[in-house]
Amino acid sequence: MPQDVVGSASFPISPQQKHAKLDFLQVPPVSSYCSSSIIEFDGASKGNPGPAGAGAVLRTADGSMVFRLREGVGIATNNVAEYRGAILGLKYALQKGFKHIQIQGDSKLVCMQVQGLWRTKVQNIAELCKVAKELKDQFVTFQICHVERDLNTEADAQANLGIHLKNGEIQVECDIQKPEGITA
Repeated sequence: MPQDVVGSASFPISPQQKHAKLDFLQVPPVSSYCSSSIIEFDGASKGNPGPAGAGAVLRTADGSMVFRLREGVGIATNNVAEYRGAILGLKYALQKGFKHIQIQGDSKLVCMQVQGLWRTKVQNIAELCKVAKELKDQFVTFQICHVERDLNTEADAQANLGIHLKNGEIQVECDIQKPEGITA
């Protein structure tokens, strides 16, 4: 049964989850009980422009499932990396069948431009914004909000790991927990 997304999108990770063995690139499909997701996104660039990475974390509304994503962005600015993190999360959420999305990141630029509240002045940023808007239109419900950096640490960690990947290379970690009352 889908739940409305309310409140903070930061979920604590239990000590067991922190040390769990995570499988890369072998991600099971999302079950039919789950249609809402919270996406946390971030980007990192060492040099601005410099080696860059994108990161995203997907969580169900009840916190029972976690996908950690990272992508190499090549040489890019932090704004490009931020957009790539948002796009990475949105694409993955669509691929996994999520219908209701709340997305958050510490890039005010991305959040305001995707909402249409700020203009895009640079061509490559305008193109990335267009992609993000096209993706958002594919969800039944969509909400984007800016959060402070200290509420975005997991996505930040994924973006910094993405710096070490080749441009376009994506890594996925999953940690799936079944909610109470759901049987296999």
